[in-house]
Amino acid sequence: MAKEMIHLLPDELNQYIEDHLPERPDVFHDMEKLAAEKKFPIIGPQVGQYLKLLALSINARRVFELGSGFGYSALWFALGMPDEGQIVLTDEREDNLEQAEKFMSRLWQNGKADFLAGNALDHFSAAKGAWDIVFNDIDKEQYPDTIELAYEKLRPGGFFVTDNVLWGGTVVSDHSHPSTRGVLEFNKRLRDHPGFENAILPVRDGLAVARKVTDDWKPW
Repeated sequence: MAKEMIHLLPDELNQYIEDHLPERPDVFHDMEKLAAEKKFPIIGPQVGQYLKLLALSINARRVFELGSGFGYSALWFALGMPDEGQIVLTDEREDNLEQAEKFMSRLWQNGKADFLAGNALDHFSAAKGAWDIVFNDIDKEQYPDTIELAYEKLRPGGFFVTDNVLWGGTVVSDHSHPSTRGVLEFNKRLRDHPGFENAILPVRDGLAVARKVTDDWKPW
């Protein structure tokens, strides 16, 4: 679905926020240049810095990505993880993962990275063990199918993070396309899921951050 990115803040405020982010390694600037040249959607540095902080906040050691492109989000997670951590990247296109492997090698030299081509949900279903963070950025029609699987695979207190949950503003303006309906259904199911406490952050195209609650956790 072709869509234009909405701007929740004026351009000058977005630039002000980016100007006050910590400096990032050069590899990110190279990836951002490539994304601009190819018109390839990436999460951008504002969301990236937040992903790094999420990983740091729970000492994340195992991250599984549903949809990785050429590795931009994975590298942000890597900044917040110890050297012995593990990141699994998935993408339908092998050429994206080949680029991701080259970029990852510049920053994630001591950690473990796995690059799996094909259907992300199939790979995730087969993954063993519990995960600290699951990042979701696959086709939007598939979004509703990710919730129960993420809940099953996450450790208690782990984060389920989903990009594009405002989907260019179409969630409030135009429900005609299947991708928008997929995002709408996802947002509703995640809000109502008893095993997650979540919020939608109005950054970039909308970021849903959900924490898997423990049995003894109460919201009030």
